[in-house]
Amino acid sequence: MQQLSWTDDMMLRAERPATPLQIQLLLIYDPSTAPDGKVTFKGILEELDARLHLADVFRRRLTELPGGLQRPYWVDDPSFDLEYHVRHIGLPQPGDWRQLCIQVARLHARPIDLRRPPWEITVIEGLNSVPGVPKGSFAMALKLHHCAVDGMASVEMIAAMHDLAADSPRPAGPESPWRPDALPTTANLLSRTAFDAALYPLRAALVLASNAPKAVRGLAGLPGKLVDGVASRVAGGSLPSFAPKTRFNQTVSPHRVFEARFHDLADFKRIKASVPGSTINDVALAYVGGALREYLGGHGELPDESLVAACPISLRDAGDKTSNGNALFGRLQSLGTDIADPLKRLAMIAEETAPSRAGSDQSTTTQLLELVGIMPTSLLGMTAKAASVLPFSGPTVANTTVTNVPGPTEPIFFSGARLVRAAGLGPLVAGLNLIHVVASYNGTLSISATADRDALPDPATYAQCMQTAFEELLASAGRAG
Repeated sequence: MQQLSWTDDMMLRAERPATPLQIQLLLIYDPSTAPDGKVTFKGILEELDARLHLADVFRRRLTELPGGLQRPYWVDDPSFDLEYHVRHIGLPQPGDWRQLCIQVARLHARPIDLRRPPWEITVIEGLNSVPGVPKGSFAMALKLHHCAVDGMASVEMIAAMHDLAADSPRPAGPESPWRPDALPTTANLLSRTAFDAALYPLRAALVLASNAPKAVRGLAGLPGKLVDGVASRVAGGSLPSFAPKTRFNQTVSPHRVFEARFHDLADFKRIKASVPGSTINDVALAYVGGALREYLGGHGELPDESLVAACPISLRDAGDKTSNGNALFGRLQSLGTDIADPLKRLAMIAEETAPSRAGSDQSTTTQLLELVGIMPTSLLGMTAKAASVLPFSGPTVANTTVTNVPGPTEPIFFSGARLVRAAGLGPLVAGLNLIHVVASYNGTLSISATADRDALPDPATYAQCMQTAFEELLASAGRAG
C-alpha cells in the first residue's frame, strides 16, 4: 500500500460538492490514420485494456479508517471494471465546437466516484462541424482527481496511452496477469496508524533537523525582499497589496463552462522574440491579461488596479517520471490588465517573472512544504475544512489561476488515430471562479478557460476576447519587428 502525501490528502479534505478538485484533458482525434480509417468503441476498450499495466493509477483506489484519523492509502481495486470508467456518447448534429464545449463542461462539473479508481474517460463521437478538425473525428475527455495526479504527472499518463506512429504495435503485456493485492483489514490499518503515531516524534525531529536550519536561513531575508518587492510594485503601479475583487471572486456554483483557443506555437515564439528576456509562459500570461482586460472592460467592470493570477509551479525534478500525486507550489503574478499596450504588458510580466525562473527559492519552498507536512493529519484536515467554508468578504488574493502543462512535441496516436487537438480543464475553488490552462502539443498551443457558469455566462464572448488579445499581441510584435 502507498499512503497519500499530505498535499494529496489536502486535495481530498478541501473538496466540496460544488468544487470537485479534478482535472480534465480534452483530446481530439482524427480516425482517418487508423486501420480502415475508423476507431470503434470496442477497439478503444481493447486498446486501454492492453495498456493498464503501464500506469498503476488506472486500477488503484483509496481506503482509509473511519473518521479520517490517518491519511488514506492507495490500494488495488479488486472490483476494477474498465467499462465503468470508459463511457460513450455522441453529439447531436451538426456536432460543432459550442456543443462540444457544453458537453465537456457538464462532464467536468460531475464529481468522480472516489469509491473507485478516480478517473473516467468519456468518448465523444459526432464531431462533424468543429473548425480545424477533420469531419468524423472523435474526442476523449479524460477526467482525473487531483489527489491522484498533477498536471505534469498527467502528461506521463498520456504517454502511456499513446504511440509515436499510427502503425506502432501495442506495448508488450505484463509478465503475468494482473491480480489485485488483498485489501487491508481494519486491524491492519489501525496497526499502521499506531505505528505511524509512535514514529511521529522521530520523523518530525528528522525533518526539522534536516530542513529547519536551511529554511530559516532562506527566510532570513524574506521580510526585506517582500517589503522591497511590494514597494516597487506599488510604485510601478503593477501588483497591489491585494488583488481587486471581480465577478470571478465569488462563491462557486456547481455549474461549469469551458472554452479554448488554439494557436501556432511559432506565433507565440514571434511574440516572445519582440520582448527580450520573455518566455512563452510570459506571453501566455500577457494573453490572459489582455483577454480579461477586453472582457471586463466590455462589461464596464475593469478595475483600475491590475488583476492577479495564481500560478502553480511544479517542484518535480526534470527526471521525475512518476504518475503519482502532486508536487506543486504557487506564486502570484500581476497580469498587467491596467496596461493597454500589449508589448508593454508583456515586458512588465517578463520583468516580474525573471526572479522565479532563477529557481533560487525552489529548495527553500520544498523544505517549507516538508515542514508543513509533519503537522498531524487531523490538524491539517481541520485547517482545510475551515478554509473551505470561510466567507469571501475579505481581501482577494488572486483573480484567476494560470497553469502551464507542456505536452508532446511530436504527433502521437491512440489506436492508430492521430491526436490533432489537446486542451485542459482545471478545478475551481471557492472565491476563485476562473482557471486558464496553457497546454502545448506538436507545434500548437491551446489556452483554455474553465469557469463557474454564474461568473461567465457568455463563454463564447470570452473566447472572442481571447482571440482579440492574441491578435493584438501578434500585431504589436509585427510592428516591433
